[in-house]
Amino acid sequence: MACCTSRDTFVNPVLKYILFFFNFTFWLAGLSLLAIGTWAHLEKERFSFEDVRSVFDFITDISILSVIIGCLMFMLGFCGCLGALRENTCLIKLYYFSLCVIFLGQVGGAVYVFLKSNEFRELFIKTLKEELIPLYTEREDKKMLVDWIQEELGCCGMSHDGYKDWNNNEYYNCSKENKSPLACAVPHSCCAKQDTINDGVPNILCGANSLSDKFQGGSNIYQVGCVSAVMLVVENNLPKVGGIIIGFAIPQILGIVLSRTLDGQITDQLARWRRFNQR
Repeated sequence: MACCTSRDTFVNPVLKYILFFFNFTFWLAGLSLLAIGTWAHLEKERFSFEDVRSVFDFITDISILSVIIGCLMFMLGFCGCLGALRENTCLIKLYYFSLCVIFLGQVGGAVYVFLKSNEFRELFIKTLKEELIPLYTEREDKKMLVDWIQEELGCCGMSHDGYKDWNNNEYYNCSKENKSPLACAVPHSCCAKQDTINDGVPNILCGANSLSDKFQGGSNIYQVGCVSAVMLVVENNLPKVGGIIIGFAIPQILGIVLSRTLDGQITDQLARWRRFNQR
């Protein structure tokens, strides 16, 4: 029987470099996302962490969310790259344990949302209605986010009340005390046809008086709330949504399997070398 020497290795080089390049791509993506998020946050009119008052601000602030996700991807990619290249079991263990925690957290969150779907939906709608709409006229990033959602999905407001949610905004609410020029109106992104003055030029007052008792929305205003519109899009595109979920899950599972396999091979190799040196 052939005897192994100190130069023999039982670590699969193909597995090692697949994991390395897999995480190198992951690391570059994290670095890019971190750079873009940082740039976007610095380009804002105001740079202040006082704007971040709750978890809701993280969710709706794309720049901060990009920075957080970018940092996480950068650190995980770095651990995976260096751990695979240097055959460092500590870094590899940190990498796949972190991936396991993230993956299980996602699965647990999905199960919780599924089991508590009605409660979660109502809480989510209530948060959007009470947090996002009042900030529409205060924060430019929130304004851009709401306008994009309403224009793309053909919706107005967030909850089941639809366009009436805009009564929660101090500039748009339809009350006798409100002296704003926007009183009783809704944003132009709620209008089915925005360019009522000239083609391609949005009329910012196309939603004027939509909240008043006389008009009750009008035929030019989207009636459905955006959460209901999102649910309708999901129901109509279940195969695509399932494909997106699988697309997120496969790289994580692949990373866990590859790193765990490589860690086992490295550990086995170290044990063989120790036995060889004890002869």
